[in-house]
Amino acid sequence: MLSLTSTASQVQGRWLREPQSTEAALMQGEVLGEAHQVRCDYLGPWLVGLYVGKQRVWLCPDSAPQESLREVRQLFHRPGH
Repeated sequence: MLSLTSTASQVQGRWLREPQSTEAALMQGEVLGEAHQVRCDYLGPWLVGLYVGKQRVWLCPDSAPQESLREVRQLFHRPGH
């Protein structure tokens, strides 16, 4: 599972060990590896294309709950671009 955090200038991601709620995993220290910069290069109607560090990740409609995907889209949406 990928956990995303946003600062004013960038988004960072960490891979979590277990597919559980993000809040519970972070509170239990179940984080793997270090934080990587995350950038979105494709924000389509069905797919979201991300780079987590140098790793390519595609999010599709069945990869996460609908509300989570909506939050990711809002995080990377840039009005007017």
